[in-house]
Amino acid sequence: MLTEEEFLKESLNNNLYYLRTLRDFCINIELSFYDNNEYKKRAGELASRSHELSRKIVTATSGKVPNSGIEYEIFYTKYTLPIEKLTEKLFSINLATDITESQLSLTPTDTFEVNKDTINKITSINERATAIAEDFITLARQIREEMTSNNLFSYSYPTMYNFMIITIELYIGELNRLKERLRKDPIIALDTEYGYNITAYEIVSFLRGLIDPNATDYIETLNSILNKTYPALLADYNNLPLSPENQQNLRERSLAIIRRIRLLISNMLEDLLNANLYFIIEPLAIDMFYRNINYFLYVLSSEKQTDINIEL
Repeated sequence: MLTEEEFLKESLNNNLYYLRTLRDFCINIELSFYDNNEYKKRAGELASRSHELSRKIVTATSGKVPNSGIEYEIFYTKYTLPIEKLTEKLFSINLATDITESQLSLTPTDTFEVNKDTINKITSINERATAIAEDFITLARQIREEMTSNNLFSYSYPTMYNFMIITIELYIGELNRLKERLRKDPIIALDTEYGYNITAYEIVSFLRGLIDPNATDYIETLNSILNKTYPALLADYNNLPLSPENQQNLRERSLAIIRRIRLLISNMLEDLLNANLYFIIEPLAIDMFYRNINYFLYVLSSEKQTDINIEL
């Protein structure tokens, strides 16, 4: 069972990461429709609910957050604020950047004052987060169904909705685990790693399809990851028997590829902000992908089964 302090820390990290990610998904949905419709409106409402709950989380802890969340850049990155402003400029959309600006002054700590009132607040926040996540899953599935039935046009595509659904299902899984105050056992940990590897593979696939076709160096690296590195890793996650040795081997290989992807996206964001690289998607999505990869590093580092030294 998780201690109350562990419950608090994991709740903060999970919610502050996933609520921003869910907000970014909603922005992608809003921007994917040219005209106003029911889905665009619902996405905007979910984005607002995610914003509001993020504010309540920070208020509940007086601005204190776990060091790990800041260290691994899962709440925001050094690129988030300039990328948000660039997205606002290019798409004439209000992203409420004041939330990001306020998060820049969060207080990282490893020591929290845990009391009944704080635990009750965080428990309530987790319940509200679950409701938001479930509403988002419903919305994303409805849009995907309408698109694949040729009843709805969107500038996005079904595979992006698959990615969104998988990601938020992982969020719901984490919230359910926190509700029961459970630690991850080896099987759950391995399944979680596999799930995040799938999302990382999808991120690389998206980048490959969305990047400027003239960016040949990036494309060569993306193709290598997609066609060589990941197929072998995912196959071994499926086929190797469960053992401490195999689990450590898989985690070390995951770390190697995730670090490689992290550096790649960091370089992309630098080039994007310097107008040296272009994507056929809002810039905000590239920073979101970067945080997704950072979160996977955080997940790998938080597993207690091995003593792997994680270097950002």
